Amino acid sequence: MVVEAILLGLILGKLRSGSFKNLGRFALKLPVILIIGFLGYVVTSLLVFFGNDFVVENLLYLKIGIYLLLFVVLFFNLQYRSVWLILFGTLSNFTAIVLNDGRMPLDPEALEQAGMVSMETSLQAGTLHNYINIEAVEGFTANLGKFLATPEIYPFSQVFSPGDVFIAVGVFFLVQRAMTKVTSRFRSVRFDHQRERFR
Repeated sequence: MVVEAILLGLILGKLRSGSFKNLGRFALKLPVILIIGFLGYVVTSLLVFFGNDFVVENLLYLKIGIYLLLFVVLFFNLQYRSVWLILFGTLSNFTAIVLNDGRMPLDPEALEQAGMVSMETSLQAGTLHNYINIEAVEGFTANLGKFLATPEIYPFSQVFSPGDVFIAVGVFFLVQRAMTKVTSRFRSVRFDHQRERFR
């Protein structure tokens, strides 16, 4: 879902006379921590997929660590309004995961609707360590889980949470913002350069 948000943001940003070059000038703070958090998420997901016992047993703590890195980056970039949407969505997903021992609630009916039959079978069998059947979840966190699905005809089948929607919308607007506006730091450099030319 985030990938589609990025692509749509790039397309609309270009239609709004934005520039891809501006993406490289975008002053996002703490990008290294963001990359570390993303890599940590990917590595953890892969190790869970291959059934690494240590990662599965400590999944809650590993996910808390990964999310803390993401929260640090988000808090340092709250000057962008779209980041507030991303923060809200991230907090929603974090709450659902932490209150369910590191597993995101997942609706088997949504998987069926999206045509993800094999994943539904694995969920029912309890072999998806990253997820917990939403029917086994008690309390409000079921409403924060992944119970929304793309239509079966959609080429990229997905099941997503309300938090994922907020994250995708925030990323969509952030990409456009990055393409259509030059950072203040770049403006000051350009202004100084122009002033030097007229001296």
